[in-house]
Amino acid sequence: MRSLPWWFGLFLVACGSSVSQTESTASFQDSWSGSPNRPWPGARWHANRIQDWQIQDGRLECLTGQNGPAGRTAHLLTHGFGRNTWDAKLSVSFEPLNLGPLREGACAGFLFGMGAPETDWRATALVQQVPAAGGGILACVEASGHLSLRSFSEPLDKGGYWTVPSNVDFRNLPLLAQSEQTISPNSWPLRLQLRWTQENGLKLTATCREETVASLSLPQFPRKKLLGGISLFSARGAEKSQLGFGFHDFTLSGGQAHPERKTGPILGILYTTGRNGLGHTFLNMTVQHPVLGDQERPEVTLVFGNPPQRHAGNFSADGSFTTRFRLDPFPTLTESMPFHLEWEGKLVSEGIFRREPQKGEKVVLGMLSCVKNQVGPVQWNGDGLWFPHADLEMGVAAIDPDILYFAGDQIYEGDITGADRRSERTTLLDYHSKWQRFYWAFGDLTRVRPAIMVPDDHDVFHGNLWGAGGILARRVPGLTVQDSGGYKLAANLVNAIHGTQVSHLPTTVVSPEVGQGITTYSTEFSWGGLDFAVLSDRMWKDSPSVAQPGGKFRNGWPQAEGFHPHTRPEGASLLGAQQENFLAGWGKMKKPSAWMKVVLSQSPFAALHTLPASAKSDRVVPNMASLKPGEYPPDDKPVADADSNGWPQPARDRAVDLLAQAGALHLAGDQHLGSVAWYGQEKFRDGTVVFTGPAMANTFPRRWFPATPGANRRPEDPPYTGDFLDGFGNKITMLAVANPADHGRQPALLQNRAPGFGVVRFDPSSQTATLEAWPRWADPSDPSQQFPGWPIVVGADGRPKIQ
Repeated sequence: MRSLPWWFGLFLVACGSSVSQTESTASFQDSWSGSPNRPWPGARWHANRIQDWQIQDGRLECLTGQNGPAGRTAHLLTHGFGRNTWDAKLSVSFEPLNLGPLREGACAGFLFGMGAPETDWRATALVQQVPAAGGGILACVEASGHLSLRSFSEPLDKGGYWTVPSNVDFRNLPLLAQSEQTISPNSWPLRLQLRWTQENGLKLTATCREETVASLSLPQFPRKKLLGGISLFSARGAEKSQLGFGFHDFTLSGGQAHPERKTGPILGILYTTGRNGLGHTFLNMTVQHPVLGDQERPEVTLVFGNPPQRHAGNFSADGSFTTRFRLDPFPTLTESMPFHLEWEGKLVSEGIFRREPQKGEKVVLGMLSCVKNQVGPVQWNGDGLWFPHADLEMGVAAIDPDILYFAGDQIYEGDITGADRRSERTTLLDYHSKWQRFYWAFGDLTRVRPAIMVPDDHDVFHGNLWGAGGILARRVPGLTVQDSGGYKLAANLVNAIHGTQVSHLPTTVVSPEVGQGITTYSTEFSWGGLDFAVLSDRMWKDSPSVAQPGGKFRNGWPQAEGFHPHTRPEGASLLGAQQENFLAGWGKMKKPSAWMKVVLSQSPFAALHTLPASAKSDRVVPNMASLKPGEYPPDDKPVADADSNGWPQPARDRAVDLLAQAGALHLAGDQHLGSVAWYGQEKFRDGTVVFTGPAMANTFPRRWFPATPGANRRPEDPPYTGDFLDGFGNKITMLAVANPADHGRQPALLQNRAPGFGVVRFDPSSQTATLEAWPRWADPSDPSQQFPGWPIVVGADGRPKIQ
């Protein structure tokens, strides 16, 4: 089990973390009869996955009977069995949802005892599909007609890496007990009851029309195996056409109540304040809801100020399930101001409008990107789940940034469960299943400070994204759909995703829609003395497979023998003409309220990683072992990876030149490798600096270890710093790199990959920006625990202070 920093417990108390130890014995029941028909099972439940469950006519239904993602779960968030449990009882009625026999391997009932005292309840709520440590015990009716108790905590032989294993045969789970009786196939609906007492142990009973049809007992069942989370479980083992099971009349007694764990009807908040490009003060806020029913149109009111001001929001019916507020003008806040949100007249959420630093005051910006929740062999605890990233979130909270920048990959399409592309509807709900985890992890940060956000490729279900002006991707002979250019998702899906992530930004400064009708979000605003430009460096980018066919690019990597990656593809697009024109005008504009310009985008304008000379793609990256501190690989060379913005070179050079003319610091993410580089265009060091933040958690531990040391570096600096040509021939000067290293910290698949976050401290009194890169395990009160090479100081012109 990974250890948490010493300061973690202090911040749990100080920040009111949602990791709760509430202990109060209580009862609970839910018939779902008072709920409208909708996918959201209610604030006390969490569905794995959203698209797999719905409330319909007063019961909770599992909508998939597929064998691959079998083992669908609906977790009860607000109650569980704890140390005060002396007499526990669970019961629920259920039946198959459509005709047809239960195929071999089908089962339905309860999971209980998930998690452990040291496991965050939000992680426990993700238990599904595959048994693993922390998975609890499955109490179910099987297709054979037997009642059974099986361990859901014993790992399978199957591994797991990007996603958890599928096609699990639950008959192979270790059997703890089985009923002698078998239940007739005609006995539906059944009522399943689990009862535990200290005197008699555990008893599982199935009744039909109040007549007991099967039961089993474990008299010596200890309380410690009972403790933990509770969920409903459905596995039909059927073809695609069959559904799972429907549940109703759920009851629990002897549980412990955790009412603070309710989620919804507001899941999270994103907001920005400041002055837009016209100089108007504004507030833009996006409020995220669960996936509601077709007829639900929530009325949400924002309340703030003294005397209170009340503003009605606008619910968006675009599939984002958001309510939005746009206030212009909005007061410049010299003091932080609390606010709350009312749902149909009832207070449901609170937050803080953070004060804007005034003239002469420092601004602290936090940089976060690339958040993978699970990597490697599955465990339903902190050794196998990085989610909910409480250590990292508390590290950021300890820094207490004034404003946040989320630089992309807020979700990964294949994280925990694979991308669901069965239909547009399931894809949309699959996105929401993953997006809601973002708010569970980071919602306490975003509801009390402004946050800038941009989506990246994985956010729109791409491995790499060549947006090609927003067209719909269509397969070109000899190429994959992705390499053919454009978005694989239809415009309505992309726009729903944009609605969740960027609708709180100021109005776009380019065409509102491009290509197939995809919404844009390139924009500008000033806040706290900083002048921000927000770019989309994927939306207009051409596919290298299309723009440079002689290279035979596959997934961004040239494969043609004899092709030199320094070959410049004239005419290929990166930022596109509209964004280039915007940057040119923005760079020349001097705003009285701003002393420094900052450009925010997804990826640096260079290919800042290396691989062994024999590698022709990045397929080797996930399996590369992290080196011990001080070790250096013998033959690494800079790579030509067109997923970076080192390609296409002519458009890259124009972007670097526009940043230099503006004197803008560039902040980015995407590459999973924390680094600071100094752009060069016509010559080394004639541009500004780019700071690429470390990934919060990732599967791709990229590195920068060129076999040839950098030129013109100081003697005391590492050989991977100095002047280089990247894999496409672009001039860069590396100032610092957070290379992966094996320091022996556990879990290794997380900590050996240099995870962390970035911080920029803007100081108008010295006209500098100090760049910091923090490991996620670090103590933020100790500056020496930053990654080696940091901090780095940059001037107001975007260039290093020490040359």
